[in-house]
Amino acid sequence: MLAAVFTGLVAGLVAGLVPVSPVIVDAAGPDTLAVTGRGNGHGIGMSQWGAYGYAADQGWNAGQILDHYYGGTVSGTIVATSISVRLMLLDDRQTSLVHDRGALVVDGVPGGPWRSLVMRETSQRSYTVWARTDASVCPSAAQDLTEWAVVASGLTSVTVRPQTETSASADPADLVAVCEPGGRVRSYRGAIRAVNGTDGENRTVNEVPLEQYLRSVVASEMSASWAPRGMQALMAQAVAARSFALAENRYSYAKTCDQICQFYPGAAWRSSPSAGSTRVEQSPIDTAVAATAGMVRRLGSTAGPVALTMFSSSSGGWTAASTLAYPAVEDLGDAVTTNPHHRWTASVAATAVEAAWPAIGDYLGVTVTSRSGQGEWGGRVLGITVQGSAGSVSLTGDAFRRAIGLRSNWFDVAGANASTGSTSTGSTSTGSTSTGSPASPLAASGRCGGRDEPAVVGIASDAPAARFDPIVPVRLVDTRVGTGTTVAPLVGGCTLVVRPAADLGADLGLDIATVSAVAVNIVTVDPQAQGFITAAPCGIARPFTSVVQSQVGRIVSGSAVVSLGADGTFCVYSNITTDIVIDMTGSYTPAGSSRYEPIVAQRRYDSRSGGRLAAGTVVRIPTRGPGAAAGDSNAASLTIHALDAVQAGFITAWPCDAPRPWASSANVNAGGSVSNYADVASGATGEVCVFVSAPMHLAIDLNGWFGPSASTEFHAVVPVRVADTREGQAWGGQFTRNVPRRLAVASLGGLPGSGVVRAVTVQLTAVSDPLSESASGWVTVHPCLERTPDLSMLRYPARTNVAVQANSIVSDTGEWCVLASSTTHLVVDVSGWFG
Repeated sequence: MLAAVFTGLVAGLVAGLVPVSPVIVDAAGPDTLAVTGRGNGHGIGMSQWGAYGYAADQGWNAGQILDHYYGGTVSGTIVATSISVRLMLLDDRQTSLVHDRGALVVDGVPGGPWRSLVMRETSQRSYTVWARTDASVCPSAAQDLTEWAVVASGLTSVTVRPQTETSASADPADLVAVCEPGGRVRSYRGAIRAVNGTDGENRTVNEVPLEQYLRSVVASEMSASWAPRGMQALMAQAVAARSFALAENRYSYAKTCDQICQFYPGAAWRSSPSAGSTRVEQSPIDTAVAATAGMVRRLGSTAGPVALTMFSSSSGGWTAASTLAYPAVEDLGDAVTTNPHHRWTASVAATAVEAAWPAIGDYLGVTVTSRSGQGEWGGRVLGITVQGSAGSVSLTGDAFRRAIGLRSNWFDVAGANASTGSTSTGSTSTGSTSTGSPASPLAASGRCGGRDEPAVVGIASDAPAARFDPIVPVRLVDTRVGTGTTVAPLVGGCTLVVRPAADLGADLGLDIATVSAVAVNIVTVDPQAQGFITAAPCGIARPFTSVVQSQVGRIVSGSAVVSLGADGTFCVYSNITTDIVIDMTGSYTPAGSSRYEPIVAQRRYDSRSGGRLAAGTVVRIPTRGPGAAAGDSNAASLTIHALDAVQAGFITAWPCDAPRPWASSANVNAGGSVSNYADVASGATGEVCVFVSAPMHLAIDLNGWFGPSASTEFHAVVPVRVADTREGQAWGGQFTRNVPRRLAVASLGGLPGSGVVRAVTVQLTAVSDPLSESASGWVTVHPCLERTPDLSMLRYPARTNVAVQANSIVSDTGEWCVLASSTTHLVVDVSGWFG
């Protein structure tokens, strides 16, 4: 019965593929796309060419340049500090070091100095150190080290440095050098540390004085030849790079990284241990860094947090809007005559477009659907559709330009159709920018295009005890292509009514009268501002809760169990404009097939003992066995962790005895790590298959299982907030690093209490405090065990709000113990309980 549903589903969560009926084309599309564009890079914050133009042509000083690009921030200072940098080429590899003068020592380890050192993890979170004094040698990871001496073992981390301080040295031979997998040897100031991340991943980190770090970064981001006319631009770049680095707080083991954060190639490099060195640091750059030592940009006042000061090569004449404090501004400096990116042209072969999206068939043309509203052609492309003989694909301007190699998302394609009216952009009370919806077929039916919040008709009654019916994931809604709704984003402040029973009932066997709740994964696709999504039964007063925290320009997913209204619908509200995708994984009815058995969460799979999984990998996860699911189980309650993704991608989880559906269980950005919850059918084999679309690590935790022999039933409730550290509700003040707190969750929000409640379904939301420094981290929930489990339910980047579903067993007294790895506010919204 389900096959008919899947055949009609719309594919393309990431690429947005829209199957269409075959069409007869009178003439082929053009052989090439003639593109005219402006700018180079994302365009947010300072334009480096613009800074040079203002300095060289208009005589601006560094402060004027920074004030222009970073409105909402002020000049401030910091005390001299060091910074830790993740060296990404060494991820999940040994740490191998050489020193030309034989002056390496290991913190806390007697002996030395040594000329070569190798650190390898020989057991979980335990390093062994080998050394030699006779030569500078870079062994391969597989090479036997019998000629080396073991100088230490059993270390949880290893820090290596030269015997003497090297900040003032002009000779790379004085610096510690790292052996890279490709054969290069790269010299760094400061120390090198081999360490595990919070999840046991092997990392190599450079601990370096901040001002020494900037000598390399600024020399790599701007040309030293810009001095002396552009010296003030170099100084502005030094301040921006310093602020960006301090605001990063990316990892538990390092503040920033050397590739996808800021480009940091060290002080010098050579092709092999015996070759001569090529210097990265340059004298004019050193002067600019020294002249601005300790200077940063701060938010709001000199006491505010350090600002995340993004920058790019060229704005094209207008910087780009974002959710950061500084608004988009006109950028006259970018028109400096030597800027090759201010205005450009490109010719793109139609075959390149067809190769990027092969399912469209023969390329026919493009339609620009929305723009930023600032500058030539209506500004930057926010939305674009590529048409072909077999289908079309709807994308963001950024996704389109990356796929075919354009310099920025501000471009015009000769002969392209454009939407009627560009998108306008205005300033919000926080100083960030919000973008309205593009013109769409819904415009004629009011601001919400008919997606108005239904009238309140009553108060939701308690749902009867229900059991779960898992299904292979099925797509309910995709606003980009018209699945379950009209083709148009959900406008901020509007409500989308979802009708799973009415739309799919015949195929899924859903009965409007008996379904009390559905398990879904809700995805926000490229919103133009940070916001939140609320999902709840239609026809009642919308609760003040959230299921997804949307992030500007990104794809973010969050699972939820959502109660249905009396008419079999649920409502999805967004406070900002965004496209919405909703996939369903099961339903709850009193006559459902499966009860639920909560267990103490256990890790069932972790790829980090080896290399990253390649794009396209499918991993089979067993869910049955001692302490896990019973032999009659048919679904699993999983937490899925996508870790250290090389590029943006998605994860799909489904029963291994069924074809892979086009749906997502989690979405991750380049360089990022995310967690998401999923109730996944496990089929007759008891195995869940997990597909990764991009290179990444993967970890899977089992929270419980569904099946006839399980012992609890589900009681859906209208989402209710039971804890909020911002308001002092249940907990007072933010969570601090590694300080656990208790929550009597079984007795809050009208739940019946301990002895009845066995597990609770909630949305956990980590909320960044904009007035304090923040760091990335994770949250663990457990039934107050003597030892905190070595796994997590929620991961959050610095300065970003993140929500995730947690389905966790409670203690005998109805309590949870909650631990956060870094300072954060935490919100808990309950949507149901098992008992």
